[in-house]
Amino acid sequence: MKSFRSLVIATIMLWTMNSTAQVNFYDATNKEAYDFLEEMATLKLIQLNNVVLPLTRKDIYLMLKEVEMKKESLSKRQQQELAFYQQEFIKDGPEYKGLDFIGKGLKSGGVFPLRNRKKRYDLFHYKDSIFNITLNSRLGGDGYWRSGDFYYTRFVGARIFGNVSPYFSFYADLRDYSEAVQLRKETFLTQEMGANYKGKTDFSEMRGGISASMKWGYLALVKDQITWGTAYNGSNIFSGRTPSFPMIKLHLDPVKWFSFDYIHGWLISDVIDTAASYQTGGGTTREVMRSKFIAANLFTVRPVKGLHFSFGNSIVYADRFNPVYLIPFLFYKSVDHTLNSTGSNHNYRGQNSQMFVNLVSRQIKYLQLYTSVFADELQLSTMFKPSRSRNHISLKVGFRFTAPKPINTSVIFEYTRTNPYTYQHLIETTTFESNSYGLGHYLGGNAEEFHTAILCKPLSRMTVKTAFTLVRKGETYVYSVSSDGTGGKFIAHQRLKRYQADLSVSYQFAHDIKVQVSYQYFNETGSDSFMFVPTVYSSGPHALSLSLMIGI
Repeated sequence: MKSFRSLVIATIMLWTMNSTAQVNFYDATNKEAYDFLEEMATLKLIQLNNVVLPLTRKDIYLMLKEVEMKKESLSKRQQQELAFYQQEFIKDGPEYKGLDFIGKGLKSGGVFPLRNRKKRYDLFHYKDSIFNITLNSRLGGDGYWRSGDFYYTRFVGARIFGNVSPYFSFYADLRDYSEAVQLRKETFLTQEMGANYKGKTDFSEMRGGISASMKWGYLALVKDQITWGTAYNGSNIFSGRTPSFPMIKLHLDPVKWFSFDYIHGWLISDVIDTAASYQTGGGTTREVMRSKFIAANLFTVRPVKGLHFSFGNSIVYADRFNPVYLIPFLFYKSVDHTLNSTGSNHNYRGQNSQMFVNLVSRQIKYLQLYTSVFADELQLSTMFKPSRSRNHISLKVGFRFTAPKPINTSVIFEYTRTNPYTYQHLIETTTFESNSYGLGHYLGGNAEEFHTAILCKPLSRMTVKTAFTLVRKGETYVYSVSSDGTGGKFIAHQRLKRYQADLSVSYQFAHDIKVQVSYQYFNETGSDSFMFVPTVYSSGPHALSLSLMIGI
């Protein structure tokens, strides 16, 4: 026992030795900051590895510092946005000493105006040599008008984050939502964040975590959402669309050309364990769900500057926690073969494994090329035999072109194709889902999507975006022992065709304060039209919305 305790203490000391990088994650829904980093990466000013989101605030701070060293190559609008985001992330740099800024502000006779401040305004912020904490509120809502009908969404909450020494970080983020009509459902083919409603139209989302960091990595226990895979209209690896779930996260950056990510998560199966459920004293039944877990890893290498190649695998397993899946670097399908593949009933004994690759090239200035492949099952022997094929894969390819600085415009194109049976599984406790929301692409299997967008930024912190999306989806094949996931023809019968056009104008008045006005044209045809969207979509094709977000 003493030797084990000594090993734990030695591990912690080794982990925190020479640590300089605290870890606080920057919410991936704050798309403006991430889009600015994308723009800078496409201009070859930074090396951005964003195949895994969210990024840490420290990583963003360092990239902004790198851009600052090359700011003479930026347009006036880009320089203004750089200064704006530096006000957000200055707290994560060593040059910021906290209370010194307050003292300087008082000596000058008042509070700095926004354009001159080195740090943004926070509801509450404190920092000294050991401890720092930041608190900001969340408040906002959307009003929608569709063919004369009005409906809304509102949210309130708060976010807090900080550090205790440079080694240990913490954060908590609460949002409480209320909607006039239900806009989220497991079966909806939209990109709204998934939710478990506590009433007909109310739900809340609590995220947070603790982490220990060192100079080249971190280990964290969090309840959060993750996105894996390069995409502008929904990733096909981990989309981040499910309600948040608890997980262990490990990230390593031992050298400049290699990084590693790993998670082990506790998913929500929504499958009742009748044997574990029991009667309460009040005469009701206490329902207990089956346990469900996920382990996933992602290796990212940069063989040459501007090229990121990522590959990894995952496994969804159920019923009992198995410590072998805490080993981060394994090929989990092979582990499953060892543990579960013997016997005549191995189809129902085994777990659900996946593989994926992601490639991003920013080697040509102004141009980003990317592709990601998610393989639920791949059988090379029948790859070119449609009647016997078991290639359950999802493919995404796309590009982003950012025009030279006087134009302030980016053009995005993306194509996604997901074969039948992808993201499905025979066993209901090992589906690629949490809370019954798919972990992968929001359209599910047997579907394709064409997406194009133009982003124009005429002023600092203003974005004018126009986008067009075409969706085609076929029938959902039943994955059974008899079919064995074989021979599903891609969109043999088109059940749904969607045309969607969006135009939006957004402006950030200050940090975390954004106003957006949007127009949407939405139309579906086919036998499954309007079955997989909120009922309000069927009232008419035209919609206007006005959004105000504080805390985003």
